[in-house]
Amino acid sequence: MPDRTLLVPGTQATSLADQNGTVVYNAVRVSLGLQKDELGGRPPSEWQRLLSIAQEPGTWEPSMTSLEPGTEVRPHSIVDTPYERMLPFVEPWPYDWRMDIRHNAMLLLEKMRAEKPADGRFNLIGHSQGGLVIVLASKLTSDLNEFSRLVARVILVGTPLAGTMRATEALLWGREDLGKDNIAAARGMALTWPAIYQMMPSWNAVVLPDGEDAPEGQQFMQPEGWPGPWAEGIQEDLLLRARETEILLHGPFARFGSSVLTMAFLGKRQMTPVLVKRTADEYPENRREMRVQQGDGLVPAQRTLDWGGSLYQRHAVVLSGKPEPHAMLCQDEEVVRMTRRFLNAPAPPPPSSP
Repeated sequence: MPDRTLLVPGTQATSLADQNGTVVYNAVRVSLGLQKDELGGRPPSEWQRLLSIAQEPGTWEPSMTSLEPGTEVRPHSIVDTPYERMLPFVEPWPYDWRMDIRHNAMLLLEKMRAEKPADGRFNLIGHSQGGLVIVLASKLTSDLNEFSRLVARVILVGTPLAGTMRATEALLWGREDLGKDNIAAARGMALTWPAIYQMMPSWNAVVLPDGEDAPEGQQFMQPEGWPGPWAEGIQEDLLLRARETEILLHGPFARFGSSVLTMAFLGKRQMTPVLVKRTADEYPENRREMRVQQGDGLVPAQRTLDWGGSLYQRHAVVLSGKPEPHAMLCQDEEVVRMTRRFLNAPAPPPPSSP
């Protein structure tokens, strides 16, 4: 049986459904502002509870996938638009992007273990958070060679290995995914999602009025990074998960093994937030005051290259010309062309089974 190619999509690119199969989060509509029909017909008063989750400290699987009584929320299907040019040659793997990324990494491992082709391996394409799922899957195997026995090729597209200020932005100011009248509800639910915390910047993203880095204890992954009213809703357990995940993401290719071909794509044409100023116990009133550098609009290119280290840098392609912004990178002509060619390149044989 030939190799199978799985596409692991990015944050919010998988629609979510309740236990009855009714879609309660329509990923197709996210950038347009979700409406009542896209949340299973439920009234706005239920939206925050509907899409919030609960975690027990020390466990990766959520204890509740919705805080709305009698409701369970599950991954449903991916949105096609960001991936149309890849869909003819990939199998989409929907997952619940709100959860602890390590939990989804274990689910991916379980799928590959159960469904490995008899005479082949998996190719994995990870977009955005999907790339983090893949990297963490490689780090969570007890056998150093297991990942390379399961996987032949890995392609990371716009993966925030060093984090992204867009995650912090959602926790500071909320987003308009539920419409402009429901920004507070959007922030409230995001405050319960472990994955958002786990994608916060690994660099010192908080600076003081003089431009110097704020002390380490005042950076976003620490409780003191959320002073006064900004601390409302911030969960220390989820900050701990962020710090634990940052450690696992160091040396992102270290556990792939020499039998796995690897490529990573980064964009460098969009202004991308990287820093925010803190004055005493106050942050700016809105996201427009963040400082920016070049990237894909979500992932800053140079900070990611620096953080990834020499092994990552050798496999990274910084896209030239005018690449698509982050959400549409898998539609970029150069990305699709190079991906097709890469998937046809012969991979070294896997290591022998123990």
